[in-house]
Amino acid sequence: MPLASKISAQSPAKTVGRAALLLQIIASSHNQNLRLIDIAAMAALDKSTAQRLLQRLIIERMVVRDPVRGYRLGPLIHELGLAALPETNLREISLPDLQALAQATGDMVFLVGRSGYESICLNRIAGNFPIQTMTRTEGDRHPLGVGAGGLAILASMHDADIQTVLKAIEPRLPAYQLSAKSILKSIEDTRARGDIAIDAGSAALDVTAIGRTLHDRSGTPIASVFVASIGHRMMDARQKEVTRLLVRCVDAIETVLQS
Repeated sequence: MPLASKISAQSPAKTVGRAALLLQIIASSHNQNLRLIDIAAMAALDKSTAQRLLQRLIIERMVVRDPVRGYRLGPLIHELGLAALPETNLREISLPDLQALAQATGDMVFLVGRSGYESICLNRIAGNFPIQTMTRTEGDRHPLGVGAGGLAILASMHDADIQTVLKAIEPRLPAYQLSAKSILKSIEDTRARGDIAIDAGSAALDVTAIGRTLHDRSGTPIASVFVASIGHRMMDARQKEVTRLLVRCVDAIETVLQS
């Protein structure tokens, strides 16, 4: 095939890849006021290319531009998401057990799913303790390995896959005061505890969280559940009790997932 034909054949795929990257950047930064210059820099694109792609995404209703808050995901993304729900809706089937866990611990309980190299918050349920840790909201995205939920998922993956993830997310880790080396150490500690991930203050100041992975029928880690509370409430004895309740919750959800 002539070089010109090869370039022409690759261009649509490259454009789709760039557009998908812009959507991921916008989804990952929904709490920030993203401007064109910010998105272009994060995607390593020149402003004119980023602007053309964003304009097309706006036309297709995948992105909207708020004059105050900047670029946001558009309504078509929500519509496509509804159509893409799996037959077994993890958020729906896990709800009773998550509610029971929040009631038993009194603390905030989170469900996070795996999305590529990131974790995404699918649900959060408050307990009855007077101080609740709102460390995540639904839709929040972070690199795998960040926080107890993302760490639990990453630690459950095969070593080769972990290396692939770390290579992809390494440029983003300094923003979390983390490194690939520190995450590998946390993975080692998580596995030594029987696949119980503990994050003490790195994801959120003075917050301790305990997480465990959810596996599908094939044994693939697809999500995790974690409990978060203020640091001085999560002393050793309480960590053991929360872990016991967390494991019971995850086992109950997996029973339904794998049936």
